[in-house]
Amino acid sequence: MKINPIILFLSCLIFSACTTTRPLTSDVNPAEITDLKLLEPFSYISKIEKGNRGKLDDSLSLISKQLLYKVLGNLKGQIPLEGEITLSDTAVQRRLEKEIESLCLSADRSGNLVNLKITPTIDRILEANETRFGLITVSSGFTRIKGNYGKEIAKGAALGILTLGMYYQTPVKAYSTVYAMIVDSKTNNVSFYRKSFVQDKEPLDESVLTKQFQNIFKDYFILTK
Repeated sequence: MKINPIILFLSCLIFSACTTTRPLTSDVNPAEITDLKLLEPFSYISKIEKGNRGKLDDSLSLISKQLLYKVLGNLKGQIPLEGEITLSDTAVQRRLEKEIESLCLSADRSGNLVNLKITPTIDRILEANETRFGLITVSSGFTRIKGNYGKEIAKGAALGILTLGMYYQTPVKAYSTVYAMIVDSKTNNVSFYRKSFVQDKEPLDESVLTKQFQNIFKDYFILTK
């Protein structure tokens, strides 16, 4: 599996605290989104075996993808999902992956949805499935093998002692980032975009992902008192 631009963007956030970005929305009212379908999710999970360098793991990424389906399925009462869209053509899937990367990075960089149009592949997929709105989800993050974290903590403490406290490295145990975007085939634009990133939480923990999605859609679909 190739290195993904979303993973590169994640590296810029690696020492940030747990947070959910402000929601970016169009003028489409959430109440109008009644025929929302989940597009096939994408997941990029790395595993750290030695030191602090991770390697993208296909097996963990697949587990993450399946977990996204489960978590979002459990949230159907809170998010107006009306079905799923699965792609059988790998060429179309690869194009979709690249277009989703581009849309997410564009939304992050610009900080708004003005002039952010959906891409041709996304538009065709939605129209072919006779649906106006599609939910795009991406999961990115890393985990460590058992024992790695304790060794890196000890190594960081030793560095702190040897440099008289002038240098101290505290490794991050795990990291989980979730991206969510709602695309509109009628207006050909993006209706909603938001992401959640959390440090020292496992990206393959169902409760962690559930909380992240609840935070993402809080006060949009999921109303709070």
